[in-house]
Formats: sequence, structure tokens, C-alpha cells
Amino acid sequence: MLAITLALGSAACYGVSNFVGPQLSRRHTLVAVIVVSQLAALVACAIYAAAEGARPFDAHDTAIAFLAGAGNAVGLIGFYKAAELGPISVAAPIGALGATVPVLWGLAGGDSLTALNGLGLALALCGGALAARVTPEEDREYPDPRTGVLWACASAFAFGVFLTALPDVSDVSRGWALFDARLALIVIVLIWAGRRLAGIRPEGGARGWALLAVPGLLLVAGTVLYTAAADEGQLSIVSVLGSLFPVFTVGLSMAILRERLSTVQTIGVAAALTGIVLIAA
Repeated sequence: MLAITLALGSAACYGVSNFVGPQLSRRHTLVAVIVVSQLAALVACAIYAAAEGARPFDAHDTAIAFLAGAGNAVGLIGFYKAAELGPISVAAPIGALGATVPVLWGLAGGDSLTALNGLGLALALCGGALAARVTPEEDREYPDPRTGVLWACASAFAFGVFLTALPDVSDVSRGWALFDARLALIVIVLIWAGRRLAGIRPEGGARGWALLAVPGLLLVAGTVLYTAAADEGQLSIVSVLGSLFPVFTVGLSMAILRERLSTVQTIGVAAALTGIVLIAA
């Protein structure tokens, strides 16, 4: 029961972060939200690594962790851009399709695919295609939903790189894997931000800075809860429950933002989420 609770808590943290971050970017700049939230996440990861007490990685493991961080950086920027241009309820399930990348990578390396995994892969890909269909209402209501779908697809692939690379080193040290990956993420984000860093001036003083830190801290909390859940229960169950984070993002966007999906998009989101669960089974 504890493992189930921790895994659902992890999904909730990821899902809420994916909702809160894009909302903050509508009141602040996108650069401010990403940079401040990820700097806060880096500090949290440093504290976690120090508390773990493990030795730092060698050059090989550091390179893999940096690759994971690069994927995470591109995935994060892509998701925020997708949510800026179109509905979050569409961007979230498409972005979650990154779970298919480690599956495909494993197959290329000789892994076998169960019937449920194969069905899940087909459902996820078809569901993502249906969810990505832009309705005339979205064309009028959002800045550029079609480009937003492209950003969401790029985000999914990049997150898939993160999900594929990080497990290779997290078994050595979760703390250092998280810290090194986050460090690489920060470097890429700072390069991407460039001169726009000078314009980071959150409204509301200290309260504004604290709010911008929330998405990053939620991501770190979600990762810690996920690893704790994996320690307490079966990975097959934990991974399925942890993959449900788009449910929270889509639920919040529909409840708070009153986003509405077409019938085809609703079927697509449901199929994509079901597929993700089956892939993780």
C-alpha cells in the first residue's frame, strides 16, 4: 500500500508541475519560469546527493547523466512551448509518449516485447496522433496550436532520451545521477536563455521568486517519491502508477482552465494514457 501511495504521489507531483509551470509562464516570462524553477531543482538535487553520501561519478557515468540532462532540458523547453501555443490537455499526453523511446531502444538492443507492451505501443502512438488533431475552436482560441503539437512531439522524444539514459546511472547513485543531469539541464537552459536572463524580474518580490521555484521542486519531489516507491514495491506496478501523471495535468486544465477536447481528441487522450500504462506494465 505504501508503494502505491508513493507512486501516485510521484504522478501527482509531475502532473501538477506540468500544469503550474505553463500557468506561471503566462504571468511571467517563459525564461524566468524555466530558469528559476530549474535552479531551485538543482539546489534540491545537490542537497539530496549530499545526504546520500555516495562518491561522485567517473567520466563515463557523468557523460551519460549529462546526456539525460540534455534530453530533459529540450523536453522541458518543448513542453512549455507547446503549452504556450496550444491546450495543455493536448500537450501533456503527447509529451508523455516519451515513454515509448526507452521501449524502442530496448527492442533495438534485444529486449522482448510482450503482447500487452505491443498493444500499449500501438495505442499510445495512435492516441497521440488523435489527440494532436487541431480543432477549428483551438485555431481561434490559442496562438498556434499546430506548432504547439510539433513542440509537444519534440518534447516527447527528448524526454524519451532522458528516460532511456538516466536509469543507466541511477543504479550507481540516484543522488549524483539527479544532480549531474540537472546540472547539464541548467547549462543548456542558460545557453538557450542567453541575453533574456537580464530580463528575469519576477513580480511580487520574494513571493514571486518562491512561486517560480515551485515547478522545479515538484519535479524533484516526484522523482524522490518514485525512487522511494520502487524501493518499497514491485517496479512493474510502480512504473504503471507513476506514468499516470498526464491524468493530473489534463484534469487540472479541464477543471480550472475549462479546456474542452473534441470527441476525437478525448478518444486519443484516453488511448494514449491507456497505452502508456500498458507499455509500463
